[in-house]
Amino acid sequence: IWLTGGQGSGKSLVMKMLKEKGFFCIYADEIVHQLYKSGNEVHVLICKNFGDGSLNKQGNVCRTKLKKLVLENVGNLEKLNKLIHPFVYKKIAMMISECLVADNENIAIEAVYFDEKKFGKIVNKVVWVDRENNKKEFSIKKPLRVDYILKNNGSIADLKKSVYYLVR
Repeated sequence: IWLTGGQGSGKSLVMKMLKEKGFFCIYADEIVHQLYKSGNEVHVLICKNFGDGSLNKQGNVCRTKLKKLVLENVGNLEKLNKLIHPFVYKKIAMMISECLVADNENIAIEAVYFDEKKFGKIVNKVVWVDRENNKKEFSIKKPLRVDYILKNNGSIADLKKSVYYLVR
């Protein structure tokens, strides 16, 4: 399952529910955190493209500073995505392969973006988590392929029922 949706839509809550159902969970955001650490190739690329103003005192990429740079210029978001997505997708593909080798086919990936070309053939379901009135700093486009929409406008119990129906 590839889980996507806008900021504040409830993707992390859905992932927690999937984990309770025995899914191996991959979080693109955690991969990005690792890639932003000093010494990684992505760190070098971000310094080269966005300057030292995107770093914290420890020399790692500071997400808050980088976010500010990205929000100032829409072109910066596109540039950042082009820089980091290949690395994130490579790590996700590696983690999926490791799971499949270990005979674990129940895998959930939480990521804002879905790349049909890279993952379309190996992902069984693309799930969009939708929530009205969620905070939106970045406008996230719904992917062209969405197999299931999880509405997250009610109670947690309602969402849990929908998640369990999804994986039955």
